[in-house]
Amino acid sequence: MRSRGGGPYIRTTMPARQHIQISTGALPSSKLHTLAAAHPFTQQLDVVFPAHPALHAALAALDTAYVTAHMPLARALALHDVTLLSAGAAHDDAWCLDARGVLTLHLAPPSYETLGLPGARQPFRGHDAHTVVLPPRARDAADPAARKVRAWDARRVEEGGAPWPVLYCGGDADATARAAAALGHTAQLRPVKAQTRVAPDLRLPAVALRARPPHADTHAVADWEAEMRALFEWVGMAGLGAQRLRANDRADAYVAVYDAPAGAGAGAVAHVRWRGFLGPAFVQRVLDTVVRACAGADAPAFVALTAHACGAAPVGYVPPGNGKDGKAPARVPRAEGEDAWCVVVTGAGAGTTRWCVAESIGPLDARWG
Repeated sequence: MRSRGGGPYIRTTMPARQHIQISTGALPSSKLHTLAAAHPFTQQLDVVFPAHPALHAALAALDTAYVTAHMPLARALALHDVTLLSAGAAHDDAWCLDARGVLTLHLAPPSYETLGLPGARQPFRGHDAHTVVLPPRARDAADPAARKVRAWDARRVEEGGAPWPVLYCGGDADATARAAAALGHTAQLRPVKAQTRVAPDLRLPAVALRARPPHADTHAVADWEAEMRALFEWVGMAGLGAQRLRANDRADAYVAVYDAPAGAGAGAVAHVRWRGFLGPAFVQRVLDTVVRACAGADAPAFVALTAHACGAAPVGYVPPGNGKDGKAPARVPRAEGEDAWCVVVTGAGAGTTRWCVAESIGPLDARWG
């Protein structure tokens, strides 16, 4: 799956240690209601669909904001109702504050030993680090754990460390603006507007989203996997604005080996993108807009939404129903790490409104073992 510049797609030959899972279902769906919250840190959203003016206008009207600033970790301990991520640090320590109010620190051995709080060792060979989790109650100023975190960060600053570069946002643009004003970061407020384009005359796939066949029917499973692979590859190519999708493309087979899936002819394709530090509330607003459009009478044939996570976050996934004391699956935060998901929803005009979600993670993520 790609995680940069366009939608992720499943390639014919996938990296050996890459992990991809595909799930399908029909509306209404609890999975789609919790999908954004389960992936708390997003840096880019891409939505592609056969041109549909009403949906295009609805998506283009959605905007949000985030803040890029510097602050000590002690100050972040007192924050509420924000999603926050340390960013651009020149060392191996990183931390984040997710929408549950849980603070997660990923610490290299020297920092972990100095901090003096119990944590879980990373389970990946060659990555000697620990993860320390503070639930909301442990962030209280009087809590012993919070006192140790403040003392550790103060010691780090005394030894020459600068305030942490951070990204943060509230539930919407107004909430983010209020948080920025309270923290004196109004000048660092970054609005995020939708970037839109329409590509004319592209080859369109026929999207049916059949349920996965029984495991015992190996031939049917193989056909289904090939169908899903072709669909997500098309989504990725559309997100990239690839020339190979043009109806009049006549590339030499020795130069370009991509073939668009057999489909529903040619037509215009809309692409809407948001790029920045995107909180789960905004991601869910976009997804809800897509689902409502697909469930309506005048629905597009299909819509594909792709979310690219912040690979540098110590937390990549929060299991639905995980309480405020729950720990997230271990992962090694890396800016170049693989972490993306893509949901395709079919329009109600084709019958039952169905969906398919492909989730992709890299080898340094313990979500699936």
